[in-house]
Amino acid sequence: MMPRLASALLWVFLSSAGALHIAITGTSQGIGLDAAKRLLAEGHTVYHANRNSARSAEAVRQAGGGVPMVCDLASLSSVRQFADELAGKPLDVLCLNAGIAPSTKAEVPDRTSDGFEACVGTNHLGHFLLAHLLAPNVKRMVVTASSVHDPEQPGGAVGGKGGATLGDLSGLCKLSPGGPTMVDGAVKYDGGKVYKDSKLCNVLFCREAKKRLPDVDVRSFNPGFIPTSGLFRAPREDNWLGATAFAFFAGLAGFAVPVDVGGERLAYMAASGDIPEGAYLSAETGSKAATYADGFDDGLISPEGQDDALAARLWERSQELVS
Repeated sequence: MMPRLASALLWVFLSSAGALHIAITGTSQGIGLDAAKRLLAEGHTVYHANRNSARSAEAVRQAGGGVPMVCDLASLSSVRQFADELAGKPLDVLCLNAGIAPSTKAEVPDRTSDGFEACVGTNHLGHFLLAHLLAPNVKRMVVTASSVHDPEQPGGAVGGKGGATLGDLSGLCKLSPGGPTMVDGAVKYDGGKVYKDSKLCNVLFCREAKKRLPDVDVRSFNPGFIPTSGLFRAPREDNWLGATAFAFFAGLAGFAVPVDVGGERLAYMAASGDIPEGAYLSAETGSKAATYADGFDDGLISPEGQDDALAARLWERSQELVS
């Protein structure tokens, strides 16, 4: 029997037996917490990977079980320690889900403990290192991406400005006085664009990972526009009343979805065996579909997100930075 076919049959058996061991970054709130609840209810084991022990303990309490662990994606040493601890445990699926977004008004970047811009450093570099360290242990990786990686899709650019682009990657480096703050080499910081750039990094990571990690099913998805999630805490802090009203009317207008839809999609991506390998799934704006059969299916990827040469350069540059 061919090794890949044997592996696929084993995966079907494990899935049907409810025996998957799944690590998820960012389970203390939002879609990560909702997905953890669903997966635990289905009989899977969930490793809660959050930036400190208090958040993971709270995640276990709210989700109704699981194994609390610490993985601060803004610290490469914490990522390595988490990977070391997880290496001794059974693991089938790694969900690279956690993310941060700065205020769109931010003009000065925060830093990770290693000196990188915090949003790209957390959403991309921390996850990149974690994926690299755990790739030999897993059968599947799931990446929480976003449609905002594409400037042509809703939310991808505001007024035609601020769309994701990584340029020549000259700004993917540690921050220095007077140096670039954005991946494309721009010195002026753009708190709205940087999150979109980080999601473009996620999409390009998946594209290259399919080549570099042939034994791992690397799949990604767009959870939908979820303004009530923890990701949007910075806009709420900037203008709580305005952000709350926007979330309410976005739901009424039908272009936002609740947290539980995103959580259902993440759980589906983690545990389902009926998704094509390497898929990027999304749904129509406002749709609550959460399965391939119902319309949560092949999503649109931007032209830059399909650039094989850029994906390879991003991988190699990221590997240099986290080594």
